[in-house]
This record gives sequence, structure tokens and C-alpha cells, in this order.
Amino acid sequence: MPPLQAVRGKDGHFRINDGVTRATRAAKLCPGQTVPVEVIQDIPGLDVTKMPKIKDVLP
Repeated sequence: MPPLQAVRGKDGHFRINDGVTRATRAAKLCPGQTVPVEVIQDIPGLDVTKMPKIKDVLP
């Protein structure tokens, strides 16, 4: 699987920019497994805690 592209925000939280579908499928099919992630940018002031998490949208 190609690595997901993510941005690191405030307190070390991540926002996925490219690969949300792959991350969702991996979470459904292989829960608890890790996936490769490429951090493309570091924005310390970006608060991503109010955005939905993949685990919140899974059935």
C-alpha cells in the first residue's frame, strides 16, 4: 500500500490529506494494524481534534 500523506498538527495529531479511502478500508479489514504514513507538513498551530476520526465513521 502506498503511504498515506498526512499533516501533523497541534499536540501531534494528524490530518490525512491523501489516502482517506485506503485508511478507512484498512481500518475495516485489518483493525489494529498500522499503515505507512508520510508526513508532508508540520503545522503546530493546526487544531485537528474537532475533525471526525476514521474510527468515528466506521459502522
